[in-house]
Amino acid sequence: MKRRIIWGVLLLLTFLIWYTWMPADMYLFMPVFLAIVGGILCFIFMAQTFADFTDIEEITQWDRHPKQWYHNMAFVCIPVAIVLMIVFGMHYTKLENEELKQFGERVPATIVDGYYRKSSKSSTYKLTISYYTKQGKHVRTQKDVESEQYEHASKGQHVEVIYSTKHPSLVKILLGDEMVEEFTGIKSRNLTLEDMSKMLNMPGDSILPALNKISYRWTTADDDSTTYMNESKKVFFSAEPHVRVTYVAMRDGFVSMMDDIRNSGFKKEATDTTARENQIGTLSIYTKGDLKLVVHKKQLEREVDQNDNSSIIAAAAGLNTETALVVTMFRN
Repeated sequence: MKRRIIWGVLLLLTFLIWYTWMPADMYLFMPVFLAIVGGILCFIFMAQTFADFTDIEEITQWDRHPKQWYHNMAFVCIPVAIVLMIVFGMHYTKLENEELKQFGERVPATIVDGYYRKSSKSSTYKLTISYYTKQGKHVRTQKDVESEQYEHASKGQHVEVIYSTKHPSLVKILLGDEMVEEFTGIKSRNLTLEDMSKMLNMPGDSILPALNKISYRWTTADDDSTTYMNESKKVFFSAEPHVRVTYVAMRDGFVSMMDDIRNSGFKKEATDTTARENQIGTLSIYTKGDLKLVVHKKQLEREVDQNDNSSIIAAAAGLNTETALVVTMFRN
């Protein structure tokens, strides 16, 4: 009984150390390794609390008959240990996020490369980023990311990263709606016709803040202060205040805007049936009160990555285009 008490105390101490008392410098540096080690130690001490094996020979013979009930309980410890590994790993991620919220600095960054490897058992996604800290130090590092983040990324894309001023090696790339919402508080959504009608009446200096309340990280185009882009969402917006606004949407934004046009009360003009074909496609005109929409589809070429053979082959075959929906709103 005394030995079992000792094993039980060791189990409790191991759990407290791994879950509560683990120094940040350790779990930030090797969270997966520590979670696995913690699960293994908990398994050993838990199994010993029940079975109290006294030597190696007893362990090697524990699967022979007859068995004591407490020997059988050692098998139960295996799934419990696996659960503890997952719990430790999730807990370290939570602690990382809490530190970033408390000590985090957000700075612009550029995605300079990407890497992924898929197998029947697991998938690995990595992005290489380059950025400057608030103190002017240049950092180039490779980070593991989720599949959703990897799908939202492209080489040369401008993003933001958040790093800890307390532990600068702790860095996360702000990609994906869940990540953005957690660290910025912005719950991204698709732009709507109602948003466009409001921005039609806004002064020019209010457009960018309004867009950034709808979805994260709109920026002004380098060569045109009236044009705005959101690289992660693959959408563009331009505005001539009180004259017209134009929205260019692809992928999810394309589908969302088409649904909005169908359900927002805009009526398609009958004269549109005679619209002629030109290089930008068939124009469709919609009216609602004093508002008018001019809608057409346009083929845009994707940027070719010279380091990606599939991208080069697609470009050579003319398959590197993407359909965009262009919506212009103005008043009669």
